[in-house]
Amino acid sequence: MSQNDLFNTLLRPAVLHILRAAGFHSAKPSVIDTMVDLTSRYLFLLASRTAYNAFSNHNDPTPDITDVRMAFQDCGILSPRLTGSEEIWKEMLRKPLDDYEAQGGMELRRKKEEERDKEDTKDVRDFLDWICGNVNKEIMRVAGLQKSGFNQISQTEALDAVEMEDYLTSLMKKHSKTGVEARFQGTVLGHPNEPHQIRIEGGPADSIEEWSRKAKERAIKAAE
Repeated sequence: MSQNDLFNTLLRPAVLHILRAAGFHSAKPSVIDTMVDLTSRYLFLLASRTAYNAFSNHNDPTPDITDVRMAFQDCGILSPRLTGSEEIWKEMLRKPLDDYEAQGGMELRRKKEEERDKEDTKDVRDFLDWICGNVNKEIMRVAGLQKSGFNQISQTEALDAVEMEDYLTSLMKKHSKTGVEARFQGTVLGHPNEPHQIRIEGGPADSIEEWSRKAKERAIKAAE
């Protein structure tokens, strides 16, 4: 199985959970495959735009919150009401905050600042409302990450709900007779193996590093 096939296979249950939460309880395999492919392409586009913004803004492969937000806007997750040029013109035509302070004092200035902040960050707040809203909670419930009616359950059930495992961890434990740590160690699903030196039995070099160093030295001498 290639790396791309592995990631698509791991993404498939998440897509199924989202569809179930939206009310779709059955579909043809070709439809599911198409949805998984679209989801993977969209995630790849989002990651690519984030990396592009990071290199363009500060020449660093590690993105910051600004790079992520710009990628969200490029991919349509965040939809600002105004374009960049419209925002510049609006800011130029706005009444200065100092004028409000002169008219009504600091209280009026503070209210106007809050109004402008809410207007400027409306797309971000809408996205956060969706994350904390009922739609995302239903997806988590279907995926087994959150129980419905959390306030009506007992204290023991509440603790169980907090400690619930995701579907992938449960599936790994189900198919592992020797334990998750042992069976999946060294794979993408488990912890990586501890690095150790590979020794070469026989020959002039005891390790790959030493062989590589001697090979470079011979190449330099031959070039001279």
